[in-house]
Amino acid sequence: MPSIAVAVADHPYPLIRGGGLFLLFVGLGFLGSWAFNKYWIQFLIGGFITGFTASGLSALLPSLGSPSFAHIAGLVGSFVIEAGLIYLVLTKNKDADERTLILSIFFVVGLHFLPMGLAHGPLITILGVLTAINALVGLRLARTVPTPVFGVVDAVLKLGFGAVMLFAYPALTFS
Repeated sequence: MPSIAVAVADHPYPLIRGGGLFLLFVGLGFLGSWAFNKYWIQFLIGGFITGFTASGLSALLPSLGSPSFAHIAGLVGSFVIEAGLIYLVLTKNKDADERTLILSIFFVVGLHFLPMGLAHGPLITILGVLTAINALVGLRLARTVPTPVFGVVDAVLKLGFGAVMLFAYPALTFS
């Protein structure tokens, strides 16, 4: 039977806990932005900064191994793709209403989770598919369902997947 130290060092996605922490805090920030709409920007910024900081501090947790070039490339590449697609959405939809802009950005964020699977594993890829579908449904339903419904679903998905990535999945891969 392999020792825990050997099993932990061999994790296929050593960045998964940092990604889970990031998702938890971003999800909390998004949820706060919908619950306390008057302070939405403060919650979004706070969630992002806290998530980014917590993700970096996850290096203080017991190591799951060293990330490979593919892990880092998947992570960096996903942010480059996200930035480019958000720029495209904003320039193509500059005259669009707030709902269309918000849901289009949600869709882009979902898409950027797909290549991030190289860094964080299949769970974040599944999250990407689900958040992109949530955004597409919101865009297709016109005004029949209020935008905050899709925002809360997006936030809850991030919270749920973040919790599993932080607490459950690293342990499950070694059982």
